[in-house]
Amino acid sequence: SAPGVTVGNVSGNEFEPDLFYRGFDATAVTGTPQGLAVYQNGTRINEAFGDVVNWDLIPANAIDKTTIVAANPIFGLNALGGAVTVTMKNGFTWQGFEADFEGGSFYRAQEQIQFGKQVGSWSVYMAANQINDGGWRVAEASQLTNFYGDVGYKANGFESHLQLTAANTQFGVAAYTPIQQLQTNWGSVYTIPQTTDNQMAMLQWTGAYAYSPTLNFQAGAYFRQFNQQHVDGNGTDVTPCPPYSCLNGSPVHDTTGGIIPDISQGGTLDLGEDDDNQTQSRSVGVSGQVVDTDKVFGHDNTLTAGASLDYGWTHYTGNSTLGTIAFTNNSYPLTASPYIIDEPDSFLNPIDVKANNTYVGVYALDTFNATDRLTLTGGARFNFAGISLEGTNDALLSGYSDYFHLNPTAGLTYKITPDINFYAGYAMTNRTPTPLELGCASATDPCIIDNFLSSDPPLKQVVGQTFELGFRGQNALAALGPQWGKLQWSAGLFRTTLANDILPVVSTFNGFGYYTNVGTTLRQGAEVGAQWTGDKWTAYANYTYIDAIYLTTFEEPSPNNPLADANGNIPITNGTQIAGIPKNTIKAGVDYAVTDKWKIGADMVAASGQVIFGNENGAVPQVPGYTIFGLHTSYQYNKQVQLYGYAQNIFDQRYYTSGGLVQTGEFMTGPAITNPQSFGPGKPFAIFGGVRITM
Repeated sequence: SAPGVTVGNVSGNEFEPDLFYRGFDATAVTGTPQGLAVYQNGTRINEAFGDVVNWDLIPANAIDKTTIVAANPIFGLNALGGAVTVTMKNGFTWQGFEADFEGGSFYRAQEQIQFGKQVGSWSVYMAANQINDGGWRVAEASQLTNFYGDVGYKANGFESHLQLTAANTQFGVAAYTPIQQLQTNWGSVYTIPQTTDNQMAMLQWTGAYAYSPTLNFQAGAYFRQFNQQHVDGNGTDVTPCPPYSCLNGSPVHDTTGGIIPDISQGGTLDLGEDDDNQTQSRSVGVSGQVVDTDKVFGHDNTLTAGASLDYGWTHYTGNSTLGTIAFTNNSYPLTASPYIIDEPDSFLNPIDVKANNTYVGVYALDTFNATDRLTLTGGARFNFAGISLEGTNDALLSGYSDYFHLNPTAGLTYKITPDINFYAGYAMTNRTPTPLELGCASATDPCIIDNFLSSDPPLKQVVGQTFELGFRGQNALAALGPQWGKLQWSAGLFRTTLANDILPVVSTFNGFGYYTNVGTTLRQGAEVGAQWTGDKWTAYANYTYIDAIYLTTFEEPSPNNPLADANGNIPITNGTQIAGIPKNTIKAGVDYAVTDKWKIGADMVAASGQVIFGNENGAVPQVPGYTIFGLHTSYQYNKQVQLYGYAQNIFDQRYYTSGGLVQTGEFMTGPAITNPQSFGPGKPFAIFGGVRITM
């Protein structure tokens, strides 16, 4: 219900969501520019290699609260659009036992349990969940297993927590599908397999000590282990030339040096490739800060100063196996052969890369109440990033890059009335290239985005500057009497410019791409929202407008664009809309207490059209807008048992979440793909229900 926030699933799987805020993204999709820093109990959980955020690794029932903060350098690297802080439950904040059993559409079965208890100065909390979902698209089944545990101690001003998060998840990721397939079958997919397996374990320690009523010390440390295996079926540039398989007119070799034979049965079968990669990342870190609330010149003041150190190391491997593709069951499944392609001159060769990244931050922030109405805020953070790459099989992938930046921030809040505040602020933030981006940054040595690395020419760091101002109010209906309930509202403007923005672009080599600095981009807009609470009714509504454009001119490779020039490029000019960001988003919801035990509610999300990735020149129609509705209800049978249910997309709307361009005429079999539009279809009507037992 928060203004400016939408949740989608570009991956095609709802358990790998994308969180968008003011045109910036925190997603599990490798290759997507990440613009939000995400913290769990004070630990930054953007993964070490690509800065992606794997939301599936956080057990939802263990979350106490989630806060979204606008651009603020104090939150370190990647907080270009803002930061998301996830605070987990512990035995001091949550006690009891709860079991939740849910099932519904697409063979969904979900079990969740949590337990919390405090005994004197000690506490314990545990949560676990298991989800099995058949998926509504071809080969989209998912399994998730999560655990979170916390042991805490609190006495004499000291509080300490030892926390363990562990997860094992498997997804069938469907991604975009050509529109002509979707028109035939809404659950169809393009090439498969598209599977992702994640395993993660993170051990954290957090501590705080109140030295005095006005001086508090806080610290934390962590170790995180993350493994991912990704299998990606695709088309290929390899062609049959009996008795061999050829690439660019020459026989293609495998890893033994032998020539790969023709597996297409004389050109009667389509060829494809199974692009697999494995990521093994480990990261450790420590942080500490001091908070001083002593008065300054008789005025309230809060000074926060701290530092953090994060170090990560990653081993990344990938290869392409030649195979055949045939259309069956509304998809293009690939059958792999034993032959791994090894053609370095054509960017198809096994890759073995080791990466190390060191991030250091030092920061200070002061909040000073200048008057009873005026509060001033100022601070800064210094960031250092050192990234090294070592390519075992490719000398191009060896190098070291370091980045430095000082980011200031300043703001004010003015209390116009006891219930209405005006705020304004400025923040500078920065994002350094990730090891993944540095390893895939050459137009002449492109890679399979999301899978391979080829070379590491230097990329510049992204520097953001954000201005915002607005008003917030509460108790807006107080003068009319308590029967009118309580109304909270907000309205604001924001503007963020990014210098040297990094984006993935499609290479003129089929199926390949690379990362590059594209100059300056802009995301600006407005947010308005309101939340109302009455005796039996509660409601919310908000509207967000985002104008996301390029402020520079360059040629973007987009070989699948119908209006691309002879080199496969399209023009990007000052004012061109950035792809994948709807200009208008509306969200609204209402709940009603029919009785003390029975509640019902409804919600709505509407978004305007958006630019298709690679179609910034408008060569084909864009992604259309959509409006979807949902319903939910709950019945408190007794103190221990609650029954609930919810329905999604109740009018079964056929809508698209985002889109890209696909190569036409790639395969001989299956539907004739003559339209390059390819979309992520929205989930159809679904209904779920469950029982929650609390003791």
